[in-house]
Amino acid sequence: MSVSIKDVARAAKLSTATVSLALNGSEKINPKTRKKVEEIAKEMGYKPNPYARQLVTKRSRQIGLILPDIENVYYASLAQAVFNDLSVSGYGLSISVSMNSRLTERKIVSDMIANRMDGIILAPVNVKNDNTDYLDLVKDAGIPLLFLTSTYPKRDEPHVMCDLYSGMKALLNELYQNGYRKIELLSGADGVFALSLRDKGYLDFIKEKKLDHQKIHRLDHVGYKEAQKLIEGMTDITADAFVCVNDMMALGVINALREKGYSIPGDIAVAGYDDVIFSDISPVPITTVKQDIKELSSIGVNTMLDMIEGKKSEIKSILINCEPVIKGSTAGKG
Repeated sequence: MSVSIKDVARAAKLSTATVSLALNGSEKINPKTRKKVEEIAKEMGYKPNPYARQLVTKRSRQIGLILPDIENVYYASLAQAVFNDLSVSGYGLSISVSMNSRLTERKIVSDMIANRMDGIILAPVNVKNDNTDYLDLVKDAGIPLLFLTSTYPKRDEPHVMCDLYSGMKALLNELYQNGYRKIELLSGADGVFALSLRDKGYLDFIKEKKLDHQKIHRLDHVGYKEAQKLIEGMTDITADAFVCVNDMMALGVINALREKGYSIPGDIAVAGYDDVIFSDISPVPITTVKQDIKELSSIGVNTMLDMIEGKKSEIKSILINCEPVIKGSTAGKG
């Protein structure tokens, strides 16, 4: 089995980032530490990533952005915002779509290393992904990696995202204050970090308010058609409110409920998440939670630029506040 940079870092009792910089000859690392790392790496038979030295001496002035789904308006809007923010920085943007596939994401990462990206911004896939070892190649190559919109819990790279947990609880509190007590959540696959935060917000809120009615509908994909199909297949609806993890799903729920003869919000309230265009083009404007995409992009891009230029030795993870936006799909129960 080949020796990884993590193995060298463990033996040297240093962070992988420090070891990567040392092996790439960075002046940020003092000579004594650099020599120690080089000696340990040699003893262990470590072979550096073939792109690493090349990346130290050559810069592409390009930043890679990996998105899970470009058809989702949320990610399309994010791509536009990142492009706009980077255009004034002198860096170009290379956008790739993983199609919510871990294997595709892995290949894109490898390609971006080969194409000498100066930094990689990654919006993780919305499916369970327990094996992210391929991201070690980014560290080995000395490329800054930043997670945007979510993260992979076992990774130690910084991330910039909205406070999805608190946003969900704030949304539910709005419903609760308006008299709703039988609230059901439409979510996606178990084990996805961004979804698990919303799920936890829901479960904790139900527990705190001591509500008897609790149900999470798990769908394979968090899209319009999947949500619509779920509601169409229900023969007995006991909920007085449906909350969805995005606005596309909420629109699917509203249209399916209206086809069944339900009034929104007269009979059943519906809420979404993200505050994208779907919340406004719906036949009933959708109550939602605003994720400020422009702020998310601005902070993410500036953080990445700082990482590239080495202006901050320790970049920390950043949570952005998100608030409910009340529209016509919810109202006080009479």
